[in-house]
Amino acid sequence: MPPLEALLLTRDPQAVRTIAFTLDALNIDLQASSSVEESLPVINRHRFDTLLVDCDDVASAPQILQAIRASKVNRNSIVLALLHGETTVQQAYKMGANFALDKPVSAEQLTRSMRAAQGLIMLDRRGHRRNLHGASGAILVDTAIELPVTVTSISESGVSIECARQLDEGGAAKLRILLPGSKKPLDLKGEIIWTTIEGRAGIRFQILPLEAKHELETWIEKRALPSDAVFINAMATVTP
Repeated sequence: MPPLEALLLTRDPQAVRTIAFTLDALNIDLQASSSVEESLPVINRHRFDTLLVDCDDVASAPQILQAIRASKVNRNSIVLALLHGETTVQQAYKMGANFALDKPVSAEQLTRSMRAAQGLIMLDRRGHRRNLHGASGAILVDTAIELPVTVTSISESGVSIECARQLDEGGAAKLRILLPGSKKPLDLKGEIIWTTIEGRAGIRFQILPLEAKHELETWIEKRALPSDAVFINAMATVTP
């Protein structure tokens, strides 16, 4: 299998050095760019497995996250946002990032995130990641309104969903989710940590009941899903 390809957008030479060294050790080919104007044509014509975008040190960089999700070739690629005090983690997720790292970037932190990203990429290549789209359920929000949801990604830490309307960020949520291959639904509670106007949302689980925790861990383990990073994925296409 050919090595994975990554695009880095940053003007920070220290970040370039750390990321280049780390990705080389992971056998990931890296192409670096220092401007949005230079990056946009490349993003629109060449597919990358992962893109790393410095949101706070490159002018208009947040817009490139949205451009990535709008592009035909990279709309499903893994995106890692580099943050330096201006863009928040929640804002990065809303704009389409799958992962967010604070600068200065450490090799250890980046390696951990990139290994999780590699897991998602490999699942996507084998078609396993699409199995998450068979997961569905309902959410009960603060207003006691129950809404049907589609699960776009899930981990032991939380879940990302799509529903018919925008949810309230910071609100409490009760979920009932039926995962593909499961015989009974999981009843879960969590906090809505980000939302989009299109009805996407990320929910961080609170303390799970032991039975639900075991069932979720077993389901993830059987499918070789990364256990620590999937719920922050905000990129799935809205289901009609």
